[in-house]
Amino acid sequence: MTYCNHISRVKEWGFDETHNFRVTQYDCLLCGLVSETPFKDEENIDIDHVNCDEDCFGCKVKTLELSTGDANSQKAMSNKKWNDELDAYRSARAQGIQPAGTSMAHVKAAVEASNTMGQAYDADTAITSAQSITKKSVASLSEVGAI
Repeated sequence: MTYCNHISRVKEWGFDETHNFRVTQYDCLLCGLVSETPFKDEENIDIDHVNCDEDCFGCKVKTLELSTGDANSQKAMSNKKWNDELDAYRSARAQGIQPAGTSMAHVKAAVEASNTMGQAYDADTAITSAQSITKKSVASLSEVGAI
């Protein structure tokens, strides 16, 4: 036996005679009964799931399987890659180079910029990013006394 204390939800919106947008129909979340007014709130809801059909949401919920999602993906960086990036950053810092970040791309760009400039690159005080430093830009910066 199924006993239903109706739980209202909005089924349909529309306009009333004064052209105000309002709810025109409610239905019961549990049994689908339709009404023009909200159902009275009840405290106790007792549903017997013994004789349910395939449309019963309560029965469907019991069959859900949760996955690990992003925790089990390749989106996260491996420990080896993480440690390699930090080691490269530490090595650059030991040489007096200050990359713009700890990622391998920032470290490699800072090391290449240092080699091109002939001195340690410092992202905190640099006029331009490490990626844009070329032999031509170094010559221009040397001319004006920036490096």
